[in-house]
Amino acid sequence: MKKYLYIITLLACLFTACDPKPAVFNLQSKNFGPNAVISIQSSENNETLKAENITNGNQTFKINIPKKGYAILTTQDGENKEEYYFYLDKGNYNGILDGKNTNTYPLKNVPTPEGEEFIDFYKLKENMGKSLFDSLAIVEHELDIATPGNIAEKAKNADIWREKKNQSELGNIQAFAKKHPKSEATIFLLDRFGRADSETKKYLSIFKSLDPDVQESKKGKKLLAEIMQANQMMAGSKMPNIEGETPDGKKFDLSVLKKLNLVICWVAYSGKSRKNNQVLVDLYEKYKRQNVEFIGVSYDKNKDSWEKIIKADKLTWPQYSDLLGAKSSNAKNLSNYDATYFFLVDKNGTVLSNNDLSLDFVDSEISKHLAGRE
Repeated sequence: MKKYLYIITLLACLFTACDPKPAVFNLQSKNFGPNAVISIQSSENNETLKAENITNGNQTFKINIPKKGYAILTTQDGENKEEYYFYLDKGNYNGILDGKNTNTYPLKNVPTPEGEEFIDFYKLKENMGKSLFDSLAIVEHELDIATPGNIAEKAKNADIWREKKNQSELGNIQAFAKKHPKSEATIFLLDRFGRADSETKKYLSIFKSLDPDVQESKKGKKLLAEIMQANQMMAGSKMPNIEGETPDGKKFDLSVLKKLNLVICWVAYSGKSRKNNQVLVDLYEKYKRQNVEFIGVSYDKNKDSWEKIIKADKLTWPQYSDLLGAKSSNAKNLSNYDATYFFLVDKNGTVLSNNDLSLDFVDSEISKHLAGRE
């Protein structure tokens, strides 16, 4: 009996010794609705580590076995969703959640130097962007109450201010990188920002400002590979060759290109691609007699399904696929695996647009290039 008690006691001691201290969140919450929720996610795999109702008052919760690394604190209050980045580790996190002041970083005290870096980043963001956030809120409200007669104008104005916000946020990352060149948080922030394809030069400039050890880290090398991949698709670069064949077995050749060409990366099983096809069919009718060609590049694997959708959606422009799905070199080289992606090239295959075109702007971009206003 004593032997069993000894074993149980030893196992308990070992378990206690191996059990890490929890991450404890002590928050003052206010101005949230009755169904508001706070959640903590790991950035590595988006696994939800904790989810709690926001109670408006002093609130404490724990993550008993914290997964050390970058994480996301999210608040959801009706349609209002806010995300804040932080570094998760054992220890105490103190802060204030204010549903009416979501532009202020909620964490005030954190247990690690890596976490302190995020507090610094959000201070930079708040100082640089307050007036911009106020202006964006105004134009977003104007869009919400727009009439059929002015909605196009209000939407265009909102897009302008959203782009200003994006540029401000990238400027914040650049300022943070300058202040913290040895921090891997910059790699995380650039990756989450997700605009390597459209802001390639600025991404590369920020990346090169970092300490060599950060650049040579596993995540640093991965981001650099994405940046260099995107660099292939910068305006003025030669489009990578389109691999695969048409449904009747013809390989891609530059001779199919006309004065202006819209390359459409898509997949037959995507509902979004199918909806896009409805718009593209009308656009093709509008431009096909103006020395404009559309080039479809499918990331499908099933030839029968691909051909069936081409016929069903009445896609009469050239279509190519290597039928390798996500393993397609086209997916890697042309759109960084984005399966609804548009870009323009000239008759020589030279890229004319720096980034993925929104379908809403394809028509105006084609018109602009045909008129020589590029």
